[in-house]
Amino acid sequence: MPRFSIAAMKSRKAKPKIYVRKARSSDREAVFKFCEKTWSWGDYIPRVWDRWLKAKNGRALVATINGLPIGICQLGIDKPYEVWLRGARTDPDYRRIGVATAITKKCLEYAKRKGAKVARLVTESDNLAAQAVLQKLGFKPIAEFVEMVTENITEEKSRNSRWVEKNETEATWKFLHTSETHRKAAGLYTILFHWFSLEKQDLKRFVKRQKAILHENEKGEVNGLTLIDETTVREWRENTVQTCYIDGGYDATLDMIKFLKNHCWGLGVKKIYGFTCNRKPITRALEELGFKPTDSTEIVYEKRI
Repeated sequence: MPRFSIAAMKSRKAKPKIYVRKARSSDREAVFKFCEKTWSWGDYIPRVWDRWLKAKNGRALVATINGLPIGICQLGIDKPYEVWLRGARTDPDYRRIGVATAITKKCLEYAKRKGAKVARLVTESDNLAAQAVLQKLGFKPIAEFVEMVTENITEEKSRNSRWVEKNETEATWKFLHTSETHRKAAGLYTILFHWFSLEKQDLKRFVKRQKAILHENEKGEVNGLTLIDETTVREWRENTVQTCYIDGGYDATLDMIKFLKNHCWGLGVKKIYGFTCNRKPITRALEELGFKPTDSTEIVYEKRI
């Protein structure tokens, strides 16, 4: 299939026609080719490709020019009313001609047909090109998150942190809805760079699986919450744990993360990914315990559809 340079395309009076359709198994080679240098280590698309094609609660879309796949995006229907867009990639030879715009519009059309009311996605704070496209499409930034990592898993002593009991779910839920962090996080939690709305049923699931850590003040009131997950073990094949949500002041966060580090130390976990809303009391506590931030932050965008 012939390829055309951006310069050649721009020299023409009319832009090439971009078609967007459902991804096919035969798109594999072309898609993997333009994804192979997304990051220095490659891309995660090859690991999830087959899963995306078979997904019943989502769809992978491919943008083409003259039948050649030159862009991809996948959307997952997380809940009856919300979708998550991810894996947006454009072949470097076909950038700045509207590929990302075309495929995102088709994703939104599909989501609307499925009854979704809101679409979200994430981009890095230094990806100004993506942010410009998103704003043109009507997406608005709603929350900023940071990823912090430590491999310094040590035995620690916490004072007022423990696993949330089932009968404490209501008190914990009440704490969330009086929390400034919950507001700043737009009520979202994350698993593997995928953000979800945190609803009571989600909190109950974390509590049931003993993945919710609370902190109490001297009066025995909940004043901190940390949610964790181990999906990284399966998806990234690492002996790791991630935080999905952290809420509390500096002292509460420090104590909860000590509890988490001690838990991980006992299990032999090698690394903790600390994902959190970008709030200074929380990030300062993580830094105090040896967590190192990445170079950029993650901005979650949202559009009502």
